[in-house]
Amino acid sequence: MRLRTALVLFLLLCCLFTTLAQDADRVINKYAEFIGGKGRWKKVKTIVTTGQYDYGGIQFPFTAYAKSPSRYKFIVPQNGKQYVQGFDGERGWKMDGFKNETAPTLLTGKDARALANEADVELENPLINYRQKGHQAVWEGRDTLYGKSFFKVKFIRRSGESETCYFDEQNFVLVMKKAVSKNVEMAGALLDILYSDYRDVGGIRIPFKTVHESNGQMILTITIDKAVINDPIDDKEFQP
Repeated sequence: MRLRTALVLFLLLCCLFTTLAQDADRVINKYAEFIGGKGRWKKVKTIVTTGQYDYGGIQFPFTAYAKSPSRYKFIVPQNGKQYVQGFDGERGWKMDGFKNETAPTLLTGKDARALANEADVELENPLINYRQKGHQAVWEGRDTLYGKSFFKVKFIRRSGESETCYFDEQNFVLVMKKAVSKNVEMAGALLDILYSDYRDVGGIRIPFKTVHESNGQMILTITIDKAVINDPIDDKEFQP
């Protein structure tokens, strides 16, 4: 009798975990469809974005270059000088012209991938085909933010880092994620990263506004003015 009861409980738990996994997959797959679909993202080889960074009222222009699968470069010019940070697929590097640096500094470990203020190094959205990339997703039900209900999914990267994602219940768009800051200056603070103003760019959708907050205080606002996909970019552009 006890064996039968234990078996029933085990089967119920298996069914529960399967259902939870399916819920997480359903939301993530719907989100992938919203941003253009897996097929269209596979065709995106480069993205170049230009816009403005706003640190508490101090604004800087930026240009960001991304090339599949994981090359990245970010430039902030100001008054004839510029800060540059990049990843060439293997090495991370930076050069701060505002500190009169004339040679790049190579980055190692997590610093090599924690580029451009919480940006993902990979060009393709990490939630697309996340299992094949070694990531995990855990369904956490629903939660209320700003008086509105959202689907809640914990996303665990293959590196072990995790973030909590909040998806709109109507169109499955990613509205916010909570994650520990990768920026050394933030000393491991928990960030609320809010995404809005999604626009179609060549068949894919990307958020043209991203706001970083910590403890209710706005830290950074990123506003994209222009985005271009699939313009050729030489690999040398990403080397230090």
